[in-house]
Amino acid sequence: MLERINEIQGIGLLHNASGKRFSCKRATLIYADNGRGKSTLATVFRSASTGDTALIVDRATVDGTLPQKVALQFGSGHKVTFESGGWSERRPELLVFDADFVERNVHSGGSVSTDHRKNLLEFALGEAAVSARSAVETTTNDAKQAADNVSNLLAKLSGYHPGLTVQQFEKLKQVPDADAQLSSLQLRISAASNVAAVLAKPVPNVLGEPTFDLDGLFAALRMSLENVHADAEHLVKAHVAKLGHVAAEDWLSQGQQFDGDQTCPYCGQEAVGNDLIRSYQTHFNVAYQQLREKVASLKGGVKTHTSSSVIEGLVQAFEAACGHAAGWSQYVQTAPLTFDADTARGALVNLQTLLFDLCERKQASPAEPVGSADVFDQAKALWLEVLETIGKANTQIRAANELISAYKGQLSADSVAQLQQQVQMLLAGKRRHDASVVSLFNQLALAQAASKAAEKVKKSARENLDSLMKVTLEKYEKSINALLKNFGAAFSIKGMDANFRGRAPRSEYGLQLRGKDVALEGSKPSFATALSEGDKRTLAFAFFIASALADAKLDKRIIVIDDPMCSLDLNRKHHTRSVLKKLYAKAEQLVVLAHDPYFIRDLRDVIAKEDSAASIALLQLGLAPGDYSDFDMLDVDKACESVYFQHHRILNEFSAGNGGDPKAVAKAIRPMLEGYLHRRFPGLVPKSLMFGQVVVQIRDAVSPSPLCHAKSLVDELNEINEYAGQFHHDANPSADTVSVVASELKTYVVRAIDLVHRGV
Repeated sequence: MLERINEIQGIGLLHNASGKRFSCKRATLIYADNGRGKSTLATVFRSASTGDTALIVDRATVDGTLPQKVALQFGSGHKVTFESGGWSERRPELLVFDADFVERNVHSGGSVSTDHRKNLLEFALGEAAVSARSAVETTTNDAKQAADNVSNLLAKLSGYHPGLTVQQFEKLKQVPDADAQLSSLQLRISAASNVAAVLAKPVPNVLGEPTFDLDGLFAALRMSLENVHADAEHLVKAHVAKLGHVAAEDWLSQGQQFDGDQTCPYCGQEAVGNDLIRSYQTHFNVAYQQLREKVASLKGGVKTHTSSSVIEGLVQAFEAACGHAAGWSQYVQTAPLTFDADTARGALVNLQTLLFDLCERKQASPAEPVGSADVFDQAKALWLEVLETIGKANTQIRAANELISAYKGQLSADSVAQLQQQVQMLLAGKRRHDASVVSLFNQLALAQAASKAAEKVKKSARENLDSLMKVTLEKYEKSINALLKNFGAAFSIKGMDANFRGRAPRSEYGLQLRGKDVALEGSKPSFATALSEGDKRTLAFAFFIASALADAKLDKRIIVIDDPMCSLDLNRKHHTRSVLKKLYAKAEQLVVLAHDPYFIRDLRDVIAKEDSAASIALLQLGLAPGDYSDFDMLDVDKACESVYFQHHRILNEFSAGNGGDPKAVAKAIRPMLEGYLHRRFPGLVPKSLMFGQVVVQIRDAVSPSPLCHAKSLVDELNEINEYAGQFHHDANPSADTVSVVASELKTYVVRAIDLVHRGV
């Protein structure tokens, strides 16, 4: 329990405040006007509870000359101090409700942040979940360390298995003859490395066979004028037969000399486009000339196809094929290539001689057929002799190509990339079974097992915390809503829960106002706009009280409440007192700081009524020199008394010999009597009347006015007023100069008190 607030120095208005003279009791009620340091004192208690020194350092007295210092005395005289920026120890049994609690746990400026929900969850769970949360934190850290250990080992192994997953690397078997296989593969890679160049080598090409249309040539040689005119003659003969005259054909031939190509010289009809007329022209004029021209071109064609350049071209192509075949000789053993160019040349020369002779004969007699079947066979045999020499060479070339193709196919089967991959796998296998890598895998297996076990423990701890949070928060929600209902709030909370999104768990809850859901943030209406400032503070107070009452160690707690009744909560006075009375009954100590002396008085009375032996301390923070604040005793009854009771007390104290300022006592007689009459006859004595006028009104009262009952007091009232009036400016402008004789004063004081007590 907090026994004394010995000293607070250099903190806000508590620049040099001393409470050594005053003992704190199980219920300590401290009054202070607004702006007198009440919240500063609450902050000192919060700092002592949490150890957060910034709360004090940030509140250094603005114009202070003293170093910051706090001295608190707890049970058995144990002292806790704040000096040189630090506390001698923390006092976590202090639970403080103040503006800082609201700012940290509920809202700030109407905004509910993630930090608010996180802090509220921690506060709501309290020490009931400390071990569970600690277990989650511990197991989470353990799991992280175990996972980090696995990651570190995997990182060490990563350099040993490029191109392979660690699982693939781990499964590699040991190869006993790995070195021998590597040597063999290196030789194959060396050979296979030239594949591209080898495959790019040209292969021998077969010789292209020349072509010669002997059939077409001999058809031209054998052509006569008869063949040319066959069609035209058939048409003309048919017409001559139609004419039926032996001289008709001669006549038609002569007629051709007079044909102007436009009209018939005989009948004058149009001749253009007439098939019969065209046949006359072919039959008698064109055919022979065309035959001569064709025959003249035959020899040129023969010369082209039998030229020596044909054989020379074949010889060049054959030599190229031989060169290409020789390029493969280091890889492929092929038979020598041969081409009988002389035989081909001789046959071609003989063929040319034979055909030239035929062409010359035909040219001499174009209309006569030339070239018998025997001659045709002779020419064909010579040409086939040329082709046979080419065919033999091509057979050899094709055989060489088959061998080359087979070699190329075999060579392509050896891929350098595949061979290199085999090398890499063999090297990886050697690394896998190196002693250092084997050791790393052994360590990894142990680390992975430890990580799996740590994750399992972490999951179990998390589930335990989840279960505890669920049960605790369900009770918390019910308790809060019960408090809100008793406070007369028009809203309630719903869905109190927790989640683990983010680094730390945080509370989740919603609001219901007049049957409608209200979001904490974002959408409208929201917490910021739907609740009044009084409602927000009531919600925060309900959060605090619900957690405090659920605290299993409440009987060891010192509950500090700063301003439980602000000006916004006047409609919740009664239940606030009930809640504080309950806290007083269950906590080790209750400290209430308030700016309302009437609330302190009523709270004292409620506690005393419940427990007649209640130990209650009444203190205040009053004005000190320099406009600072200091501790003092509080006479709460005196602070709360009415003007009438104040004047009555002054007269009683003077009458009892307890002193007092005689002039002040003399001035109190008349207002005390006025107060008495107002209370005895409420509503019948206008407050605007002077005391003498009131006495006249009583004197002149007639039945049934209740004032008639005071007629017996008129003489006494006038005599007392005659004496007391001289001390008031309304009756005596020189009131300040009137001397007061104590003995005389006492007589009138006693008479006034007796009149009030006697009433008649």
